[in-house]
Amino acid sequence: MQIGKFLLLGLALALAGCASLDPSLSPEERAVLNFNVNGVTIGGKPGQLALFQQVNHIPIKLGGYDVWEVFNVSANISELKAWYFNDKLVRLELRYFNGPGVHTLASAGGWEGIRNYLFQKYGPPSRFGSDVPIIATKGQWNAKYAKFNGEWIFSRIHRQINYSAMADNGEGIGVVTIMDTTPVVVPKTAAAEEVRVVNVAPKTERAPEEVVTRAPNPGF
Repeated sequence: MQIGKFLLLGLALALAGCASLDPSLSPEERAVLNFNVNGVTIGGKPGQLALFQQVNHIPIKLGGYDVWEVFNVSANISELKAWYFNDKLVRLELRYFNGPGVHTLASAGGWEGIRNYLFQKYGPPSRFGSDVPIIATKGQWNAKYAKFNGEWIFSRIHRQINYSAMADNGEGIGVVTIMDTTPVVVPKTAAAEEVRVVNVAPKTERAPEEVVTRAPNPGF
């Protein structure tokens, strides 16, 4: 049974690799198509999540999507949230936290390190700043207080990446979201996910910047 899981995973990665070999694609487009978190890829099936220990399936559909949560993903990722439509992964959210007993944001490179990693791998963002909607579902944020809030839009290959980060006095959260933007008709089978507030209070003084002493490793 375990062998079958790995065969399916290998097939999914091979198909994604074929698409990314298109010579007309830019290096950034290829990198987006090869986005991979421990074998979890856009377009993959929920069975990919069997590689993790702490997996929770939300029992009702959220906005027409099957949603799964994975906790303690790795030393650098606190949580993963995956949205599936027609048994295919269409949205993946990676969450990084700093707080009491949790330091995955720092381990991944800090909010700045993750930002720089995204710049190097996917090029400059399509836009960034307080006018970019924060799409992360982990908390209710005011974009004007974000350390960084930006999006990378790859319309030719139907992909989008968003990154938002809040940080203050040793605490913080960073969220990277990748989506398949191919238009679909989603049935309204349930209300949207409940929004929880992130307890990171904005300050009038600028908080000290995080010091990154090693290469960032956000896990993808």
